[in-house]
Amino acid sequence: MPQYGQRSDPNAAPPCPRHPDVQSIDYCKVCNRPMCSQCRVPVEVRAMCVDCAKKRGRRGRRQMRWTQKPTVTMVLIGLCAVTFVAMKLIPQVYSSLAFMPAIGWLEPWRILTTAFLHANVLHILFNLVALWFVGSSIEPVLGWWRFLILYIASAIGGSAGVLAWCFVSRQTLLVTTVGASGAVFGLFAAIFVLQKMSGINTTSILILLAINLGYGFIVPNISWQAHVGGMIVGALVTWGFAHIMRRPPRRRSGEVVVNRQAEATRKTRISALAGAGMLIAVCAVVAVEYAALLALNY
Repeated sequence: MPQYGQRSDPNAAPPCPRHPDVQSIDYCKVCNRPMCSQCRVPVEVRAMCVDCAKKRGRRGRRQMRWTQKPTVTMVLIGLCAVTFVAMKLIPQVYSSLAFMPAIGWLEPWRILTTAFLHANVLHILFNLVALWFVGSSIEPVLGWWRFLILYIASAIGGSAGVLAWCFVSRQTLLVTTVGASGAVFGLFAAIFVLQKMSGINTTSILILLAINLGYGFIVPNISWQAHVGGMIVGALVTWGFAHIMRRPPRRRSGEVVVNRQAEATRKTRISALAGAGMLIAVCAVVAVEYAALLALNY
């Protein structure tokens, strides 16, 4: 089975269902049917066959509105804004939700809730603008629930990055870290992975990542550790989802078994299990880090 972006061996590729005399060059991302160059319709990630593209165009306005609008992105932005206002009005919000490695193992919710807190107006504006531009691009491609898993996992990954630095600098245990930048860097990494797997030039996103990472290293009081942790987790989660979404259809006796609804359901089920597994895995990393710190009497 050829990987996406690579031309298959003509002798091994199945024929196109719409043009039996023509060898296929790719598989539809929705129904997994083989398709030739005439039937291939490029979309955001990979490509669709003409039938699925037509069906997509015939969706009702309400469904299209939900699909195209970055709903989860807007909800996350709203939560950050509300939390910022609440933090200014009620100081206990900050002290109860911010992540400090020394107390995180006793109050584990902090590894996630800290991503909704921000130190000042400039901090929240920068992160929310970045979240809007990046999230509104990725969410329609991955789907809302995959995007939400990606965001949560990247946010926890940011806290894991901060915690990992405690092995190098013990003083970090008593430093409070807040902000959505770890999750945002996970989204930046997601764009890189999606572009790379789709054969798109990644120079622009690499330059953007380098500039933002470099800024975190140069300017004081910026947690570059959270940026790196979120970026690594975001890249891994996106790769996992994209790999599942582009899996070829099942084969039986050398023939491609095409069942649109069953295949879509199967991939959704696998993606859900994989997403849950990746969330558990990143939480397990944090648990192992804390266990190691306690074992070393930190």
